[in-house]
Amino acid sequence: MKTVYKMLLGALLGFLGAYCLLAAEFEMTLLDVAFEATIVITGLTIILIIYCFSGISRMKKRVSLSVSGDEEDELEARQYRTFTDLSLANTVSTILSIIAIGVAIVTEQQLWLILVNVALFMITIISSYVAISVLKLVYPNRNLPSPSDKDYARKLLAISDEGEKHVMLEGLFYTFQMMNILLTGAMFILIVYSLGANHSQLFSIMIIGLILIILNAQYMLKIRNR
Repeated sequence: MKTVYKMLLGALLGFLGAYCLLAAEFEMTLLDVAFEATIVITGLTIILIIYCFSGISRMKKRVSLSVSGDEEDELEARQYRTFTDLSLANTVSTILSIIAIGVAIVTEQQLWLILVNVALFMITIISSYVAISVLKLVYPNRNLPSPSDKDYARKLLAISDEGEKHVMLEGLFYTFQMMNILLTGAMFILIVYSLGANHSQLFSIMIIGLILIILNAQYMLKIRNR
């Protein structure tokens, strides 16, 4: 039932957003700012990529440090925080590069801009693999799976202790709840966008709805069969 309540909350937020947009006689034309928007997104992607590789460099340098006792625990905590920060930055940069590619293609931007963002997308993929490889250097005594392993997530979960599993479970659960709210709200915002801008987003609405159905069905069936 909590999932249903979360989705209803998302619907309410979507309706409130829709009402505000309609009250303001909402109309958006992406074509007018497509080039500028793509440049800004590309710039943000580059900044995040630089941050990712900077974090990887810091992690590598710390591996060679000789510490013990409390200093060792503090160093491990710093390494963990750095890895989570650069993982988030890498995920965001990957998404931004895809958005930039999409906007550039749909709005028929110059070819060089599309190619630049394709290159950035490939760099973000490489960065994620490098970061995981460095993590194996940080924890040499743990049998961490290879980044190229197709069962990487499953094997990583298998070698995690109970405390780590609890942290992952808590994070994933709240992420799942927030996903229901945001995607449900997004569906209503897309409906309003379709009405206000005279650009049908029916396909996008259907895709988001299908994603919500699949994810919630997978979650419910998974816990039902336990």
